[in-house]
Amino acid sequence: MFFALTSVAAALLASASAGTVSASACRPGQLSGRTFDSNGAAGTIVVSVMLTNTGSACSMRGYPGLILVHGYTALPTRVLHGGLSVLNQSPQLVVLAHRGAATVLIAYGDVPTGNESRCPTSTGIVVAPPGRLYGLTVPARIQACNHGTLRESPVLAGTRKAP
Repeated sequence: MFFALTSVAAALLASASAGTVSASACRPGQLSGRTFDSNGAAGTIVVSVMLTNTGSACSMRGYPGLILVHGYTALPTRVLHGGLSVLNQSPQLVVLAHRGAATVLIAYGDVPTGNESRCPTSTGIVVAPPGRLYGLTVPARIQACNHGTLRESPVLAGTRKAP
């Protein structure tokens, strides 16, 4: 299932990095995704989302677009880059060979804030490779409070566990 991320198109295009790329940019259709690991303490949960290349070599650099979904319905989602020490990394070019993996670390608070009485729970998260308007849906149960606020790392090379 693919979602168009037109509401965040400008942000996605702005997050794409200019420069020479040794492999073409990864497309959602050539990636598979799954949550790899999660860890939490003091109301903050960090989830590791692993993206695996199922096609020919491709590359990514920067921050992916993210949207929480419940079935086919988009949930309120606000994405911030960094904000926790584990997420504050500089974007690097990540080249994925066939079956190569990359990781995005995503943090969220699971304690209602302000006038929130409860926080919606997703069945998935749409992940659009940096610079792409469409993404792949990764099954994920995320209960992000503060109106769906997610903090993300840039795309990281290899498989990374949630700290």
